[in-house]
Amino acid sequence: MTTEIKLKNKVFAILFDLSTAKEGAFPATDPSWPLQLLLMKRKKGHIVKKHLHKKIVKTTKQPQECLVVIKGEILASIFDRQGKLIAKKNVKAGQCLFITDGAHKVEILKSALMYEFKTGPYVDDKVFLKE
Repeated sequence: MTTEIKLKNKVFAILFDLSTAKEGAFPATDPSWPLQLLLMKRKKGHIVKKHLHKKIVKTTKQPQECLVVIKGEILASIFDRQGKLIAKKNVKAGQCLFITDGAHKVEILKSALMYEFKTGPYVDDKVFLKE
């Protein structure tokens, strides 16, 4: 199940819950976005053939990030680029929040273990907004 967090038809984030995923591999993000997400659910014995990816130069202007909660729970607040609140979402173990644009705030509700994926490199590019 996916829940898009939108304002005026613009997607600012997507919450993915894999508990309802179908068998197979499915692109989950807009192909024009710099960070891509593929949802996969495979049965025992499935094999992804040995492969590599071509080295190509890619440039991005809009950083995006993805939080995958492995354990615990967080409260994610999603804002537009001016800091206006769009939505608040609880993200639990087994869920993934894909942040496409705007600002965000994360509060840890239950001690959490997470992966964060972001268009790289990691640099000091944060702009803090007033609460």
